[in-house]
Amino acid sequence: MPYLSGVLTGILLTILVVFVIDHVGDEPGSRDIANWGFIGEKVGASVKDVGEEVRREVHEATSPDSGQTQAPAAPDAP
Repeated sequence: MPYLSGVLTGILLTILVVFVIDHVGDEPGSRDIANWGFIGEKVGASVKDVGEEVRREVHEATSPDSGQTQAPAAPDAP
């Protein structure tokens, strides 16, 4: 588990450092390390797709099935 947290921390720190380098002290005519517009589009599309998938799965799980009847509720104990 410490190995996994170290890997994830390293990934996040790398992304953070690249973002800071790209956005702090921008000089005219300099190129960014990463294409942040493309990354934003892909991440946004992925989040939208995942959200749509979750919404559909929850809708299917919570909607009553048309062909099945529900079991009768257990009587309350006195």
